[in-house]
Amino acid sequence: MVPYLLVTLTIALIMDYLYPMHKGLLYLIHPVHLTYGLAVRLYRPYSGRLWGVAVWFSSVTPILLIYSAPIISIPLSNPILLLIILVYAGFIVKLSISLRLLLSLVEDYGKAINEGYLNEARGVAQQLVRRNVWVIDIGHVNSAVVESLFESLVDGFTSPLFYLLLFGPIGALLQRLSNTMDSALGYTDEPYRRIGWFSAKVDTAMNYAPARLTALLIVLAGFLMGRKPRLSTYLKYRSITRSLNAGHPLAAASSVLGVRLEKINEYSIGNGELPDTISLLTAIKLAKLTAVLFIIILILCLILIPSSKYGLIGSLIKLH
Repeated sequence: MVPYLLVTLTIALIMDYLYPMHKGLLYLIHPVHLTYGLAVRLYRPYSGRLWGVAVWFSSVTPILLIYSAPIISIPLSNPILLLIILVYAGFIVKLSISLRLLLSLVEDYGKAINEGYLNEARGVAQQLVRRNVWVIDIGHVNSAVVESLFESLVDGFTSPLFYLLLFGPIGALLQRLSNTMDSALGYTDEPYRRIGWFSAKVDTAMNYAPARLTALLIVLAGFLMGRKPRLSTYLKYRSITRSLNAGHPLAAASSVLGVRLEKINEYSIGNGELPDTISLLTAIKLAKLTAVLFIIILILCLILIPSSKYGLIGSLIKLH
């Protein structure tokens, strides 16, 4: 059987490298942009959980169906159609991942810090994190950037590709849209607490396995880099964050880098100092190696385990 998903993955990674940031029309029709826009329009302050469920399905379902329709409806028997649908499937996965843009932003931040342009650095950092980076010291800004790097590595790369393996391009896009809904509504404070409850729970459920797998790969990458990760740090701090998932990649990164990752009045992970410029550069290398390890494992799975264009779960359903 032709490894359709391997071809799809290759196309997606090439597209992500060549065109990391969507602009113009491609931005306006981007499924993340459309889903976020729907969620914001349907949002009602202090609404209940039931309305939150309705908003989630109303925002995610139409976008998911529109973008998935060609993959679902076009047969793969015709070679020309097969080529078209593989390129389109790769495009769908490209829309679901964001690795080069993430790394580029963190690298830009590191360059600005290294050259002493602190205001420019804070401006770049604000593109990566929710917290107000203009009112905290530069050590905590460094921490915020490192935290965002490894959280986003899960949300925007390893998790979508995990669901690509299981459910094909549609699974990757579903994960990305679920994460978008969490970004739009999944806050724990008012006026979002009840309406965002469902979005937050779905995102937590979908990222549960990828977050832990990514944490293990971060530790493995640390060993390969000769960093000697402190497993006790990971085990102690992996559950310290309010999020059930975020603590895992953050604690793993802290154990490798030997730094303290801290969000003021929220959590403090690790016992070292806050990240400096050298730690930041090491974090970028660590994230890159982690991504490479994940891709290698994914490729091996796609080669060794038969799958359809709908992923491993699609193959199991077809067999039965």
